[in-house]
Amino acid sequence: MKFYSLTLVFFLSIGGILLPRDFDHQDIPIHENGRIKPLDTFVRNQLLLIYGKRSIKPKALPDDVNSNGLSAIDWFFDIALNPDDGDKYRVFNINNPEVVASLGLNWDPSHLYNRAEVLSGLKNHFDYISNIHGLPEEELSQFDSQLLKVYRNVSQYQALSYSLSCLLPSIQIHDKTIAQSLSVNPGDKLSYYQIMRKANQLSPLMERLLNQDKEEWSESDFELQHIMGILNEINQDKFARILKIIPPESGNQDEEWQSPWELMESRMIGLNQEKLLITLESFLRSRIDKNTDKSNSFLAKYENLLSNPFNGLFNVTNIKLETWTNKANLFYKSIALYILAFLLLVISWMSKPILLRRISFACLLGGLAFHSYGILLRIIIMSRPPVSTLYESIIFVSLIGVICASLLEYSRKDGMGIFMGTIVGAALHFVGLGYANDGDTLGMLVAVLNSNFWLATHVTTITIGYGTSLFAGVLGHVYLLQAIRTPFDKKYLKTVNSNVFGATLFALFFTLFGTILGGIWADQSWGRFWGWDPKENGALLIVMWQIMMLHLRITGLVKPMGFALGMILNNILVILAWFGVNLLGVGLHSYGFATGIAINISLFIAFELITGFGTYYWAKNRHKQFTAV
Repeated sequence: MKFYSLTLVFFLSIGGILLPRDFDHQDIPIHENGRIKPLDTFVRNQLLLIYGKRSIKPKALPDDVNSNGLSAIDWFFDIALNPDDGDKYRVFNINNPEVVASLGLNWDPSHLYNRAEVLSGLKNHFDYISNIHGLPEEELSQFDSQLLKVYRNVSQYQALSYSLSCLLPSIQIHDKTIAQSLSVNPGDKLSYYQIMRKANQLSPLMERLLNQDKEEWSESDFELQHIMGILNEINQDKFARILKIIPPESGNQDEEWQSPWELMESRMIGLNQEKLLITLESFLRSRIDKNTDKSNSFLAKYENLLSNPFNGLFNVTNIKLETWTNKANLFYKSIALYILAFLLLVISWMSKPILLRRISFACLLGGLAFHSYGILLRIIIMSRPPVSTLYESIIFVSLIGVICASLLEYSRKDGMGIFMGTIVGAALHFVGLGYANDGDTLGMLVAVLNSNFWLATHVTTITIGYGTSLFAGVLGHVYLLQAIRTPFDKKYLKTVNSNVFGATLFALFFTLFGTILGGIWADQSWGRFWGWDPKENGALLIVMWQIMMLHLRITGLVKPMGFALGMILNNILVILAWFGVNLLGVGLHSYGFATGIAINISLFIAFELITGFGTYYWAKNRHKQFTAV
């Protein structure tokens, strides 16, 4: 036991378990889709939308840049501080040959193109795009959908690039008279915001400019006209309102956050909002100047401003925690350890079985530690159980499966638990990673789930039921495989059958209890305990199937092989009840979590039917051959 404890401490140490406390530019809070998140999360999701990944790989970088890649936050600040230089990044992923040809682009094996190339190609399609924009998805061809996606990605890229242009020091003041009016030194560079704040101080100069003929203009007048032209040019960027980083002055959670450009248009900039803008502007200037000390100083001031007048809107500590979580990639660490545990287990079947099995189990526990810690951080960040989205339920169910497998291995010490834990942990992790690519995995709850009490009781309980049910089904697979391999080892098969039986009892408790709690919640929320909703029917079918299989097993109407097959088939019911019913698009439980997974569900059902019945009849045949000898 001491060996496993020390191993866990080692894994947690290499995972960087201590959290940073310094406020960084990645931690700047932003409001999007109903929740406040760090800028790091926001730009990662934006890059994922445009590029397909949450960081930029070397092949998307300029040829003259020698780099192993670029983080999303560094990419964002580069295009935001140098908006006109954003063409250097080849981040537009277009893999449809028809769309590439229609845009006049040369086919690139990497499918990556830069902003200038895509914008040039889109110029001839604006009328067509305006005609198909807003049409229902089912009425669009594949070409239309891909073309609209490219157009939206370019629009998003432009909005990101020019989102901070009003705060950049892009207007240099040369004339002494104008500099004196603005209370700056000749040669200073000012931002659009700085000049607009001091517009009243330029009013006398503007009146003189307007009341004089051009032949009478002085050098000051010509420079003022030039400044007005630059201001008008920068004002064209006011469409870039995607970066909602300025909290409401009142501190009211129900009021909208605003982007810098929205405040430029507003006549009502609050005192605290103005302080934030000035501090943010100073930070951007110091970042352009590459003055790290000043940057850190302004960030500390920015955090202080957020922590005082706006402290009721969000928790700065949780913002920093989410940024750290993004960097830590705890679930990637856990899946790596699960795979390593599986490989070591396989090697242990050929050499040094006891030592390698112990190391393999330690790796499984290390993966479980990272897995658990990742889920714990999600609970802290969102202040709710991690079971409200398809992605969250997948990683939570996989956690339950690995915990059950670890307990099984601790009890049996024969490698079976390691084998099951690595399969369940790695497989469901890979499935979950697919849904993580849909965007923000820490999204807000749909209205019907917006109750922490019931999330912590009904949803968590029923999800544990799903996890333990799948675990029992995997044990059923193990039993039939063992029955094929060693039909003569009755003692071993009996213990495995007992494990399947115990896991089924455990699963029945949680699915039944979770279903009853769901009825109570439904009565409180919708005024009825039961409504034959597809989700409710699915949960009931799981309970009835498990009760039936337990009854048949206890009465002897099915033998251990039949019971194992029954629990394998139970996996199909679990998958259909878990998220398959969402494909129906009906009922109060259809949250839209499972869009586009019909093929995956069909493949899973086919796999379970083929492997379940295949191993069942194979095991029966092996049993007959053994008893006939």
